[in-house]
Amino acid sequence: MIAAATFSTSVEISATEKNFYSVEKFADLEILRYKVPGFEDLTPKQKELVYYLSQAALQGRDILYDQNGKWNLAIRRTLEAVYTQYKGDRNSKDFKALEKYLKQVWFANGIHHHYSTDKFKPEFSQNFFVQAVSSIPAQSLPLKKGGSIKDLLNDITPVMFNPKIMTKRVNQTEGEDLVATSAGNYYDGVTQAEAEAFYNNMKNPADPTPISYGLNSRLVKRNGKIQEQVYKVGGRYSEALEKVVYWLEKAAAVAENDQQKAVIEKLISYNKSGDLKEFDEYAILWVGDLNSDIDFVNGFTETYGDPLGMKASWEALVNFKNKEASRRTEIISNNAQWFESNSPVDNRFKKENVKGVSAKVITAAILGGDSYPSTAIGINLPNSNWIRHDHGSKSVTIENITDAYDKAAQGNGFAEEFVWSDTERNWIEKYGFQADNLHTDLHEC
Repeated sequence: MIAAATFSTSVEISATEKNFYSVEKFADLEILRYKVPGFEDLTPKQKELVYYLSQAALQGRDILYDQNGKWNLAIRRTLEAVYTQYKGDRNSKDFKALEKYLKQVWFANGIHHHYSTDKFKPEFSQNFFVQAVSSIPAQSLPLKKGGSIKDLLNDITPVMFNPKIMTKRVNQTEGEDLVATSAGNYYDGVTQAEAEAFYNNMKNPADPTPISYGLNSRLVKRNGKIQEQVYKVGGRYSEALEKVVYWLEKAAAVAENDQQKAVIEKLISYNKSGDLKEFDEYAILWVGDLNSDIDFVNGFTETYGDPLGMKASWEALVNFKNKEASRRTEIISNNAQWFESNSPVDNRFKKENVKGVSAKVITAAILGGDSYPSTAIGINLPNSNWIRHDHGSKSVTIENITDAYDKAAQGNGFAEEFVWSDTERNWIEKYGFQADNLHTDLHEC
């Protein structure tokens, strides 16, 4: 579970400071830079741990591109080859439009908008694209074995330019086959009805501790038989996951304590086996580790990219605790029972005994996969309902990210246009950032 960014209404900051946070704007996007305060206060061993976990976080980038659409990697690599090697007029309208399109693809980890999931419409012509790609040396392009540049163009140009092909990455239109009409690459050759029947046959309604069926796999039909391609070492995405495991093994060797080491080692074992029971064992160990200053998320976590809400995209986050700011969230989590008992819902839906709600404020050291570059400001995990019920959950507010959003939004004219009086503007200046963070704290708890 994640919380998206809110909008600051704070007053203007210096141009120099604003320029640090706001890097670039294009299309409907703004690229922000964030600071990592407190890193220098970590011990050398903690910094080493952050480094190894950060390297593991970088290894899944292409996994996410492939999950978001089967042609995304070929399209991205082709665009990158044109961008770096094109010898024609790089100031032409078409080339500038291709540059903008490539930036959109980079930001969205594919050819569909990160939020609306609608397919991007190229503002350069198909003729220009074909001519530009044809001018690039074949060895620089992502050709299939034995394939030609013409074969590559025949594959990707309809996907890019035909508005009726792969129109939406995640379709939720009632009455339509959500699997067949979604461009995500979690299914191949199966219908929505077949996918639902496949997993319903696996489930046991009487099981109090069910695994998250389908979470770490692609469902395909081969020779008339439906089967899973499991994400694991030796399975789908093996090359990337082997690198993840390599860096996690280095991280385990410098873990802060035995509990954290056990968490990392269980994640390594799960990446090797692909067994979702091991994933639950890892999640239980992870949610129970409340003593480590360094923490992380690495793997197939959130299911927003699957129209059926079962299959998870790959994401990563490495962070360390902001001890000063965490005093705020600890007050909330220590009073979780009060919030539960006094919430404005029917008593039937309230828990008599709230278990294991831990909350803290963190500083993100690095983000990867589906956590980057469109970044959450708060996270609550794990997602498994029975683990949350029996073992609790971790809630975090990522304050150096909320700081970047806040600083970049200051001076945008919102307060002058929509805030009624100077008194209210002064309140916003004094309390706005804290109020936004409290909003995120309460949402995640």
